[in-house]
Amino acid sequence: MMIDEILIFGALGIIAGLLAGMFGIGGGLIIVPVLIGTFINLGFDSSVIVHLSIGTAISCIIFTGLASANAHRNKKSIDFDHFKPVATGIVFGALAGALFAVQIEGIFLKISIAIFVFLVGIQILFDIKLYSKRIIPNKSKSIFAGSIIGFLSSMLGIGGGTFSVPYFRASGLKLTSSIGTSAACGIPIAIFGTLGYIIAGVKVSELPNLSLGYVYLPALLGVSMTSVFAAKYGAELAHYFSQLVLKRLMAMWFFIISIYMILV
Repeated sequence: MMIDEILIFGALGIIAGLLAGMFGIGGGLIIVPVLIGTFINLGFDSSVIVHLSIGTAISCIIFTGLASANAHRNKKSIDFDHFKPVATGIVFGALAGALFAVQIEGIFLKISIAIFVFLVGIQILFDIKLYSKRIIPNKSKSIFAGSIIGFLSSMLGIGGGTFSVPYFRASGLKLTSSIGTSAACGIPIAIFGTLGYIIAGVKVSELPNLSLGYVYLPALLGVSMTSVFAAKYGAELAHYFSQLVLKRLMAMWFFIISIYMILV
């Protein structure tokens, strides 16, 4: 059974990796909805499905985040002066976000994620800028910003780029450095978010076998093995489409996901 599940999740990882690479977004926005549907089909207890999906998705980001951050480090696009204080805040925010998320009823958390995904689709489709004025960062501001980024990202099961890229842009970094520094921030989000979901789920009896807290290990193994490699091909596939077409495809995908998450 476990081998079959790993193969299923490996296939899901290929889809998530291709879409993440093609659209240039973190896999969490894609993995969470797909895992929710898959866990429902596997007959898991409905009371833990949403939290298990988020915890598993954010654990997958550890591996994709490391690969992404290493690629950006090789291109010298990570600004460590901006990264360090933000990462400090992320450590506490991500842990708190996971512990807070499991206190929310699964249905409300699922609807919150659906609304968030829909709003991201609107932002992409109409190219709405999420930063309007320059931020003059200092250590305390950056730590506070990191705690908010970590909290929201961990609660939603995403790598944080949706929040951190606009923050770094508003802090004065150019786009490539903002993306690279954001990719590096995905690592502490994933590590401490995962830790929070593991701690929160240790004594939850409704979780399926082969779970480590709110992390389902066959899904972690299957998705992680394939999504890292598939993302490279997704990025190459993106070059076959114009930016306008990519934006429309991405927005359409998010609209479909948001409606799907409300209906399931």
